[in-house]
Amino acid sequence: MDEREVLRGRIRDLWNRTQQGDYLNHTGFLALDLQSYAMQVIREEKIPMHSSAGAYCAFRGGYEEADRKVLCMVPSYMREEDLDAGIAQGEGVFTCVRIAAVKAGFATPPTHRDYLGSLMHLGITREQIGDIICREEEAYVFVLRDIAPFVCRELTRVRHTTVTTAITAPGECPAVVNTRLESGSSASERVDSLVALVFHLSRSQAQRLIEQEKVFADGRIITSSSYTPSQGERISVRGHGKFRYLGTDKTTRKGRLIVRFERYI
Repeated sequence: MDEREVLRGRIRDLWNRTQQGDYLNHTGFLALDLQSYAMQVIREEKIPMHSSAGAYCAFRGGYEEADRKVLCMVPSYMREEDLDAGIAQGEGVFTCVRIAAVKAGFATPPTHRDYLGSLMHLGITREQIGDIICREEEAYVFVLRDIAPFVCRELTRVRHTTVTTAITAPGECPAVVNTRLESGSSASERVDSLVALVFHLSRSQAQRLIEQEKVFADGRIITSSSYTPSQGERISVRGHGKFRYLGTDKTTRKGRLIVRFERYI
């Protein structure tokens, strides 16, 4: 069965359980494409997304800019502030694990791929792992709460470095997103032109990524190369990164636009 149809069935099942038993249910961490599909299912099934309607659903990833998020089916007695407070305190459906070198530091700071590879080598599935925030001397990884003790017990090395781990409440995680303001020349404000500019690709390469449903605007799959993002919209490109579009500054003599964007690094 197709991954999306499996998710559709899962959402229906979780929603029915929450309505019937009035208790919290949730998916694993969903990538952007599955979040976009889940939103489609939520609309079709008429599942509320606000606590004022009794039981409802909500996406949460641990911090505002999170890419991977859990879809929670929230019981009628739990307000959104209660849901967020539980997550922040480490009592929600997921928590955070801090990973750091045992000695002074890493000889070469591990990459996101290094941390993810070490975690999945333990037999953990991708849906059990959320965002990984890499810092120079440490990393913070969001994981489903029930596997956090296992990660702390079994994860001893990342690449060639011995590491120590500790469960950290998401509210204490310094989930600071590093960005850099940049600008460049683009033929237009179309998303294919912007993706090509930001990630140093050809226009045809950018269009191919859109055709492959690898480009998202504020979590929604972009299917048309002619889509023009609004100022402030966040564009994510799977396998390349993300940026926030900030608009245009001026037009050159050759008719090209000088566009501004905030790139996540």
